[in-house]
Amino acid sequence: MKIEIDIEPDEVRELFGLPDTKAVQKLFLERVTNWANQQQNDAEATQQWLNAMIQGGRQSFDAYQAFLRSFTGSGRVKASSGD
Repeated sequence: MKIEIDIEPDEVRELFGLPDTKAVQKLFLERVTNWANQQQNDAEATQQWLNAMIQGGRQSFDAYQAFLRSFTGSGRVKASSGD
């Protein structure tokens, strides 16, 4: 059986009771754009910002990997045998 539903993203959001975040996204994008325009001649500030973003993403990814390992058992420490 195959069911196709023609539905817009806004309709899906409303269906699941999720909040409309368009205003927040627009504000965030405006602020990041303004900051980037002000910093375009300051390579050091841009580098610091990018490093912080990359580090945060890496920490999130590492936490996600540890979470997945907890299900597979590969994150467990094996007890030594034979002592």
